[in-house]
Amino acid sequence: MAERISSLLRRSVEHLEGEVPDSYRLLVAELGTMVVEVDVDGEVFSLRGGDRLAVSDGAAQTAGARIVTSRVTILDLLDARIGLGEAVETGNMSVRGSLEDVQRAHDSLLAYVHAAVRTSTQPGLLSELRAGAP
Repeated sequence: MAERISSLLRRSVEHLEGEVPDSYRLLVAELGTMVVEVDVDGEVFSLRGGDRLAVSDGAAQTAGARIVTSRVTILDLLDARIGLGEAVETGNMSVRGSLEDVQRAHDSLLAYVHAAVRTSTQPGLLSELRAGAP
């Protein structure tokens, strides 16, 4: 059975904190105290900022931004088969929230990607993400 997306993200965040602490701190600062709720193929979880990043299973009571997508779309984005704007325009990804919160979520995603490419553990997690794709 494929590993849950929330579990993969939780492990990824822990690796970022240990392997690239400066990039991790930048990501924490970018997200601030905002909560982003994510639904990937019906698996709902949230990423909460603050002093540290926390990934929690289940819906968030209050979220600044809400994102709905699929594992396949995430892989298409990571493999540059589709751009973020195109994913939203085609309905493969839905993003809801105030303009400020959506922008903060976007900037946090960029900070996450910039941090992730600097770690040695992320390719293994990406392989696990791929293993769960249909």
